[in-house]
Amino acid sequence: MCFFTSLSANAAAVAKKYGKQLDIIEAARQILAEQEQEERARQEAGPEHKVSVYDIRLAEDIYVIPAYAEPQCVIVSGSDKLQVMQWGLIPRMAKPEDAERYNRENLFKNARAETLFEKWPWRMLWQHNRCIIPVTGFFEPHRLPNGKAQYYYTTLKDQEIFSIAGLWDEWTNPQTGEKVLSFVLITTDANAMMRKIHNGGSNPFRMPKILTSEQERLWLDPTIASKEAVTDLLTVYPEEEMTAWPVRQKFNYGDPFDEGIIEPVAEQQNLGL
Repeated sequence: MCFFTSLSANAAAVAKKYGKQLDIIEAARQILAEQEQEERARQEAGPEHKVSVYDIRLAEDIYVIPAYAEPQCVIVSGSDKLQVMQWGLIPRMAKPEDAERYNRENLFKNARAETLFEKWPWRMLWQHNRCIIPVTGFFEPHRLPNGKAQYYYTTLKDQEIFSIAGLWDEWTNPQTGEKVLSFVLITTDANAMMRKIHNGGSNPFRMPKILTSEQERLWLDPTIASKEAVTDLLTVYPEEEMTAWPVRQKFNYGDPFDEGIIEPVAEQQNLGL
């Protein structure tokens, strides 16, 4: 499973890479800035009103994005504009109580590539609701001999911003009429390097589905709609183009805009990376 990513570039850099417009991003920033002012005013009234930065800021120029915080992320879809979507898919037919449960229980954050065509809700999305999650890196835990987890930060050697495959959907709250765009991150079997790193937990030996430059274009192409064609895009990314290093414990605590989050620490053991 992948529950932590990083996007240390801003949305303008993302828009330039993918040839997209920023209109929706700029509008979202303004809305979130107004919400932040309101939340800060509420916080002054007492600690019970304290909120997370992930509740009120767009996830850009940020070194750790945790899925469990339901962050609003910059997403690339078939639209000519960058989109803002919540990490954690809410299927379009979900009831309000189900939508709350999906978020509360951290469901639908990841989707296994092997089950896209059969498992609900992925089977209704893989043909026409594919998207790209732009990142500058991601975090996975390595299980040490003593049972503790040492997190590693993984990125690409020659690309500052790279693409993870995802699926998206739009849900309308029947009680309020609010529309929510949300996405799920796709995972594949791990390559040899990632098998060394992601060696434990409930879903070991997995990694995000990283798209090559050519696959980026095809993943968003609406004419690519057969199982065979999509399966051909779900290849495992080559380890020789990746690099990784251990990061500090509790990297996801504190200021998510702190560059120190991704700084390497002394290795706990030699993984031969």
